Amino acid sequence: MHFPLATVFIQDHIFVLWNNNVIVIKENKHIVHNEHFDRKKVWLVMFVAFILGFLDAFLIYILSSYFSELTGVGNIGLFYFVAYSGVFFSLFYLQPLIRAIGKARSLYLFLGITILASVFLTRMEISWLAAMLVLVFIITTNLIWVVLDILLEGFSKDRMSGRIRGLHLTILNAGLLAAPFLSTVALERFHFEGIFFLLVIGYIFVFLVVLIGFRNDNAVYQQKLSLRHTIHKMFYQKNLLRIYAISFALEFFYVMMIVYMPLYLRSLQFSWQDIGIIFTIMLIPFVLLQYPLGILADKRMGEKELLVSSIAIVFGSTFVLGFLGAQDLWLWAAVLFTTRIGVAGIEILRDSYFYKQIDGEDLDVIAFFRTARPVANIIGAVLSAGLLFFFPLTSIFFMVAGVVFLSLFVALSLRDTRSERELGI
Repeated sequence: MHFPLATVFIQDHIFVLWNNNVIVIKENKHIVHNEHFDRKKVWLVMFVAFILGFLDAFLIYILSSYFSELTGVGNIGLFYFVAYSGVFFSLFYLQPLIRAIGKARSLYLFLGITILASVFLTRMEISWLAAMLVLVFIITTNLIWVVLDILLEGFSKDRMSGRIRGLHLTILNAGLLAAPFLSTVALERFHFEGIFFLLVIGYIFVFLVVLIGFRNDNAVYQQKLSLRHTIHKMFYQKNLLRIYAISFALEFFYVMMIVYMPLYLRSLQFSWQDIGIIFTIMLIPFVLLQYPLGILADKRMGEKELLVSSIAIVFGSTFVLGFLGAQDLWLWAAVLFTTRIGVAGIEILRDSYFYKQIDGEDLDVIAFFRTARPVANIIGAVLSAGLLFFFPLTSIFFMVAGVVFLSLFVALSLRDTRSERELGI
């Protein structure tokens, strides 16, 4: 076990002497980061996010059904455990990869693997081999999002983080909105082979767009950081750890709802078409709320108060889900719509808060922050498997509500950012 030999505070930076290495850490104060705002590239990232959001949503809400045909409902957590363990460990190799070949080439690489996996899956019926390819698909699509995050941060300004991230998520979720209904219709008509054929076309289009659009954005980085150094940077910035914990709760909600909500609705005899309608209504708050909330956080309030309110909404509405058993499409749509009002708030405010703390060069911190999703998936897979062994499917909703409730206390301990009004801008 090693300990820092010395810690020195100079202005807004912490200099830590660690085994003859100096680690520079930006303290969580109101720092002006050296970032260049490129409006055209921001819009390009958002356009790519719109297409990728549609493609992601085209599959993720029916993916649990794919795995359940192999193993049954009780064992599908195993697939998500394996997939997101792969995502988790891959993220620790992402920074060295980007340092070696650059951001744009890393994006090309992951898109290429995704396209190849999709091509093979168009010719394969559901089997264990096909399931392994789906796991590869899940890993690479998650890495694509992280690289896109890194690109967007490099083109953004901290002061505009709420607006940029809010618009980014609004456009992304506009892509998500129509996909669940269309994917359920396509599934009934063309089965999973047809789903993957449509994904091949979509990902090839994205590949061509990014190949042209980011051809001059392939900077490589000389700085080499170890996982230990990254953890120490997070440790010395307590608010990064706190927002990571909130991010974990959000991702835990996502994975449990994405995996088990379609299965529960199917158990209540809802058709795939009904489920598509419910999910489309459910996703509307993402399109309506995230950009206004980003502006409000930037200009008037900061993130903390809005984040606490959003978490409270998610907790209450998720707890109610455990008591719903009726086959009432509009009731389910209304309650799930309410959950997403809170979730939409958490998602934009989490991103806005986090990206105000870092620079575009903090590749290791961004990659570490995005481990919240695979960690939530891994833990969720283990906990849900154990829970469903003893309790019915509705117990998942109470477990999710409990995790979200704990994150409320974390949000209350955050140091709030200062809005433009508070800064006198």
